[in-house]
Amino acid sequence: MNYNYGSYQNQPSYIPSQSSSPPTGGIAEYSAYFDNQNQNTTYSEDILNKNIGKYVKVYMSFADSIEWRDRVFEGILEAWGKDFMLINDKQNKKWYMVWNIYIDYLEFLEPVTY
Repeated sequence: MNYNYGSYQNQPSYIPSQSSSPPTGGIAEYSAYFDNQNQNTTYSEDILNKNIGKYVKVYMSFADSIEWRDRVFEGILEAWGKDFMLINDKQNKKWYMVWNIYIDYLEFLEPVTY
């Protein structure tokens, strides 16, 4: 069998422009644009950082536990990290290090700084 591919063997009907000048924009302009866009963005870690030392209730769910299905931890927010939060419960004289992956939401019992 002899297949005739016809125009498929030819060059494309368009020729991309080839310019010797560099493209406008560039990585510096691109980076500056996104840096300026993110100036007004607030992330949860920013809010937590500004509210260390405040009283907080942390509502958590442990899906794999029957006994600890839903828990609330209360106390002073002492520290936080990418994957944990450290809470000081002065009333019960306990410290809790809780994993952020289990947090449903937080409730601050005093004004929040953001």
